Amino acid sequence: MTARRLLAIACAITTLTPVCATAGARVQDPEIVAEVRIHGNYGTPDADVLALAGVRVGDALESGGVEAIADRLRRSGRFESVDIRKRFRSLTESRQVALIIIVQEHPGVEKGGVMPGPVKRFGNSIMALPTLEYVDGYGVTGGGRISFVNIFGAEGHLVVPLTVGSTRQAAAEIDKTFRAGPVRRLHGGGSIASRENPGYDVRDLRQEIWVEGVRPFARVLSVGARAGWTDVSFGDVQDRFTSYGASVTLDTRVNPAFPRNAVYVDASWRAWNPQTGSSVNRYRVDARGYAGFIGSSVISVRAVTDTADGALPTYERALVGGFSTLRGFRAGSFVGDSMAAASAEWRIPMNSPLRIGQTGIAIFYDAGTAYDHGTRLADATFHYGVGAGWYLRAPLVQFDLDVGYGLDHGTRVHVMAGLRF
Repeated sequence: MTARRLLAIACAITTLTPVCATAGARVQDPEIVAEVRIHGNYGTPDADVLALAGVRVGDALESGGVEAIADRLRRSGRFESVDIRKRFRSLTESRQVALIIIVQEHPGVEKGGVMPGPVKRFGNSIMALPTLEYVDGYGVTGGGRISFVNIFGAEGHLVVPLTVGSTRQAAAEIDKTFRAGPVRRLHGGGSIASRENPGYDVRDLRQEIWVEGVRPFARVLSVGARAGWTDVSFGDVQDRFTSYGASVTLDTRVNPAFPRNAVYVDASWRAWNPQTGSSVNRYRVDARGYAGFIGSSVISVRAVTDTADGALPTYERALVGGFSTLRGFRAGSFVGDSMAAASAEWRIPMNSPLRIGQTGIAIFYDAGTAYDHGTRLADATFHYGVGAGWYLRAPLVQFDLDVGYGLDHGTRVHVMAGLRF
């Protein structure tokens, strides 16, 4: 502690003296800007940032000076965010301070700090990504996603997916992330989509509007709430319904493409209110566990249930069969108001999981059932499948080929493939 600070403390607990008065005057001396550091500017030169901030080395920093500098930078219109941190340059000299100015420029700022016009800013925000995928039981879908990045401020995007083929979709989705507040991610939009239901071989056409809010807690836990309105056309059935619900997700996976020694649990509730018929509550739990086994191989187990407390119309009934639930059977082989499925899989990588591209083989055992309202799960008829497959994971490519044997049913090949840029 410096002599000056000791003197100030002594003056605070003793009677006033001329010495204390002089010390008090010195204590009130303003801080001096001895150093300025600038970070985050890639298009605006340091000298221009300093000019906009209105601060130079040697300036006195009065009370409220840091806030005034930040305000000048924000009002310049050059930056999406401004953060200024004050640091003392020495433990013994409290008057000399260093200012660290951290800025985030608007997208598209040109060299020299020239702000692009509105048309160019809009063009700079556009990203287009083509997609091509084959989904077991549904067929080939091609198209792409057009994204307008940061048009709702930092981390606020507009995404427009457009696809043709087995899934025909046109949508507009808003995705906004917040750094503070009860909701940290807001996702919503509207879509029109058509897809064939493999359980009934009928095309399902839906127009939908929805909104969803998510709040993470720590790194592995998040809660969400969702509400929506849907108009559905399913064969001769025409209906509309509203829905709302909530979910809780626990996810400890570090690498979702090849997780190891991790768990994933997603539990959700959804209230479904059709225009015709009675309201139904649906409860879904998807639980997965991954444990390291011999070498770099992994044992994966999964259990999923989707339970309804009432009868559902055909377009909302649960499907079992195919790559995602019960291999060895065609997608949509079994249909019911509720479903349950489980699987155990031994994944054996053929190269290091640390590589960018991962490939390997898998040996699996599946079980699943679909049953109507009024039937207990214990009384439902389960079906079983066993088999093996090969998988490939790469930054732009995903491919799965599984050969499953449905017990007392026959052999079936399941393919899942995706190409994303």
